[in-house]
Amino acid sequence: MIAIDDLNDYVSVLQDHPGVSTPNFDRLAKRSVNFTRGYCAAPLCNPSRVAVVTGMAPHQTGVYQLGDRMSRSAPAMAAVALEEQFKRHGYDTYLTGKYYHANQDRWLPANRLDAAWTQRKPPFSDHGPMAGSNKVMGGGVLAIGPAPGGMKSMPDVAILKNTRAWLADRHAKPFFLAHGISKPHVAFVAPQEFFDLHPLGSVVLPETIEDDDADISPSVVTLLLGTKDAEQFAKVRRAKNGWREVMQAYLASISFCDWVVGQILDELDASPYADNTVIVLWSDHGYHIGEKERLHKRALWTQTCRVPFLVSVPGMEAAGRSCAEPVSLLDIYPTLNELCALDQPAPQALAGRSLAPLLENPDSDWPRVVVTSHDVGNAAATDVRYHYIRYADGSEELYDHQTDPREYHNLALRVEFEPIKGRLAAFLPRDWVRSSRPKAPRQRDGPVGASNPIKPKPVVPNQHSN
Repeated sequence: MIAIDDLNDYVSVLQDHPGVSTPNFDRLAKRSVNFTRGYCAAPLCNPSRVAVVTGMAPHQTGVYQLGDRMSRSAPAMAAVALEEQFKRHGYDTYLTGKYYHANQDRWLPANRLDAAWTQRKPPFSDHGPMAGSNKVMGGGVLAIGPAPGGMKSMPDVAILKNTRAWLADRHAKPFFLAHGISKPHVAFVAPQEFFDLHPLGSVVLPETIEDDDADISPSVVTLLLGTKDAEQFAKVRRAKNGWREVMQAYLASISFCDWVVGQILDELDASPYADNTVIVLWSDHGYHIGEKERLHKRALWTQTCRVPFLVSVPGMEAAGRSCAEPVSLLDIYPTLNELCALDQPAPQALAGRSLAPLLENPDSDWPRVVVTSHDVGNAAATDVRYHYIRYADGSEELYDHQTDPREYHNLALRVEFEPIKGRLAAFLPRDWVRSSRPKAPRQRDGPVGASNPIKPKPVVPNQHSN
């Protein structure tokens, strides 16, 4: 399993940014089914990763934000995590890089980690190195630019050493190996050679339109999405060549990530396990580099919900094909249950479904609506054509990807689209488990806890006019 941090759809297998070349993604795609409409469960690292590991959606676990802890979520603690599922079926399990989010106190309790992983080796969530302060973004984690120490300074290079060692071993038992790639998470810092692949003058900026927020509710802009990401992007635009420099740094980080993918594939192909190992590659969520006049994630538009997602199965006849059906990262758990014959049922109800039929035939009939949520009460439902968003205050957005793939025109207030909104809204969560954030304040409708779900406000017409 290759889990990537903050990688959006710019990779060449999704063909969504001019001039991007990711040859190792292309190489993996030739032996995979490439899910071109893959969506995360949440547009933020922690809830997205807990969803993959437990197979449960954020509204089922109460893990919504970076500060919410899996270890404090009763539903998540009652679940069998994906690595535990492999371990109970006789697999050795290995972890390096970012799989869960942040430090281990946010994960499973120590005794369960010791039981779940045969070995786990740091670094886990190290997003260094930093390149010093800069006028465009700032310093520290907001640094952009070439890595001062070159390749040796990159945590992802240290992580590679762990995976290389495990793949070089002779294993008596089958194994589950989770390798987390840190880049392109901020800081957008990579070795100079990857910046050289993207000369500043050749960098292409994404399409934008003026007043893109004009047809969505002011409450969404100012309250639910917050203003920091918009303010950060405004600062970037004010700096001379600022936007172009940030894009260059992000693209360089993607190219470095692609190099890491290639190193993993090289090591696997040279190992005794090349012909009997399933490969699953995914990013925890997408990212805005100026789309919607924002920089960052934490939104329910497609730019932050759509992710690279490839699955390779040895001997698969569909290798090299793409699948345009909507699928979710929540589908990983049930898919691996089926592919690896993990027949002991997990106690939790898995929110996804096995992708095995699409791996056999990517053109299979798949009448599916995929749900992504962000914090309590805000969720999006996506089918093969439409992307519908409903917020906790009742505000709505609807986009037709057939005619408006960049989501410039909100159709939610047009009466002729009421049936489509109603159909998609039926898939959105109705009950939301309380946040697992430590020391959460008491709410007026009851104490914090998994046994006290809350419901978003009923939908009211959006008063903001197009």
